Amino acid sequence: MNPVDLNGQTLTTAQVAEIAAGAPVRLAASAREAMDRSAAAYPTTPNVLEQKRKFLIGGAAAHGDDLVRSFVLGHCAGVGDPLPSGQVRALIACRANVLASGHSGVRPALVVAMCQMLNAGVIPVVPSQGSVGAAGDLAPLAHVARVLCGFGGDVSLPDGSLGRSPLPPFTPTAKEALSLINGATLTSALAALAVFRAGRVLEAALDACALTLAVSRADRGLLSEHALAARGHSGALLAARGLRERLGAAGLGARSPDAFSLRAAPAVLGAALDALAWVSATVTTELNGACDNPLWFEQEGVVEGGNFHGAPVALAMDTLRIALTQAATQSERRTFRLTAASITKDLPSFLVEGTGLNSGFMLAQYTAASLASECKGLSHPACVDSIPTVQHHEDHVSMGPIAARLTLRVLECVADIVAIEALLAAQGLDWRLRGDRVVDGVLTRGPPETFGPGILALHARVREVVPFWSDDQVLHPALLAVGTLVRGGLAAPAPTPW
Repeated sequence: MNPVDLNGQTLTTAQVAEIAAGAPVRLAASAREAMDRSAAAYPTTPNVLEQKRKFLIGGAAAHGDDLVRSFVLGHCAGVGDPLPSGQVRALIACRANVLASGHSGVRPALVVAMCQMLNAGVIPVVPSQGSVGAAGDLAPLAHVARVLCGFGGDVSLPDGSLGRSPLPPFTPTAKEALSLINGATLTSALAALAVFRAGRVLEAALDACALTLAVSRADRGLLSEHALAARGHSGALLAARGLRERLGAAGLGARSPDAFSLRAAPAVLGAALDALAWVSATVTTELNGACDNPLWFEQEGVVEGGNFHGAPVALAMDTLRIALTQAATQSERRTFRLTAASITKDLPSFLVEGTGLNSGFMLAQYTAASLASECKGLSHPACVDSIPTVQHHEDHVSMGPIAARLTLRVLECVADIVAIEALLAAQGLDWRLRGDRVVDGVLTRGPPETFGPGILALHARVREVVPFWSDDQVLHPALLAVGTLVRGGLAAPAPTPW
């Protein structure tokens, strides 16, 4: 892999996903001058950590190197399961990129040391819980800083074992110790991964929806560009265009209006696409923003502000999670329709002949329903809850890390819901392609139906991993296989893993 340059200005969510998957990183030469300038100009007296401690608890109990060490170790307060190594890689890279912007008063050597940690595959063990996303994601970043500075802490080594870092410790200034932890960067790192994954899931949702529309012989009016343009939502137009491209010239039929899970698919998927576009812009801005405090500017010198607060990304993550849940619940309804002979009219119940002896894909819809319900429960906005901390000095917090973690959990559910729809739609399409019909419980043969190349290609992708079912089989391997397909790119394999 080519190294990703960290310059504080151009980091993308796709690059964060690449770094999480193992891409190397380096400090861009263009960032060094600004970093050198701010580090040289940032005052060393009074000691910024002594100032912080005095502000928060009324006095300093340690000085110099002892204060740096006690400051870092005193913030290592995380609990819960460790973050996956990929998420920790994203966290370190995103924090390094913030520092590379040249406003934090830290030396280039700090970012270089963080890059060396990533490139050596020495990944700190970081507990997943314990940050409120306000005065920075303090606890998770402190666990990273502990290892970087040689104050202890376990790491995951390249061979997968746990141990201590073999790298030489970095000796930070007081300001560098503060800047290592004083920003909502776990929030933005997880958000970047969520944005990347959401893009892939929504593309797969369009793929699965197109298959279902084809099998259901849906009314073509639902894709009318005139109707959607009259309303004016760009996401709905984009979704309909994507569905038309997948369906091809064969398109859809003309019949009485369909149920809302079909007819309103462009509206719901389009709303999710619109939400993702806004969220992506917000997260990209945050990735390249000065999420730190205090900051240094040539025009003003040292500025104490509130750039550490995670509100922008917390709100974005809550929005994305709700949008994904809307799309997921609609997908589950389309899955239900595919299993119901009373709705499809000429497909067998649960899409396998001999229902009664065979359960077919009945339990697949159970699973989709369960996952959809889980999404609903996880979609309560985290950012609406604020609990004051630090004796009311930090009296409003974002809960951004919770919002981001919940969004990643919802994405796992949505990926499987979409996979189930694609699996069942492929099964239904086989019946159409063979010309088989079940009418009043009796199997009849008719002329095979034809579909466009886009639909046939999607069907073939599903059939690469799961064959047509004539009789009951164990569902779990099939669900796992198509779920993996969705995460890796349903229409075509994606270069960057989930």
